[in-house]
Amino acid sequence: MKKNRRPMINDALRLLRLYLGLSQKELANVLDISQSMVSEIESGTKSVSMELLERYSENFDVRMSQLLFFAEELEGEPVKTRGKLIIASHVLSLLEKLSPKELSHAP
Repeated sequence: MKKNRRPMINDALRLLRLYLGLSQKELANVLDISQSMVSEIESGTKSVSMELLERYSENFDVRMSQLLFFAEELEGEPVKTRGKLIIASHVLSLLEKLSPKELSHAP
């Protein structure tokens, strides 16, 4: 049985939130989306739109190119540079090992 894995961009956004020290609810308020949408994005059940990536970029002073580094596909089309995806997956793995753990405080 094949295990479904979460897209790298979704993992990267979850790690960004953890590095920023925000709960899902706090992030949702900043991005003007629902907490359930944040949860769905981070779990990989919802795709990330370019509009939402722009909100992350603007609100957290992260360049779009840095966020798009982790995109495996854009607008439904696979990224053509496989080497970039190999490097991105290694970077994501390292960030995961170094990341703060999930925030336990709930407002």
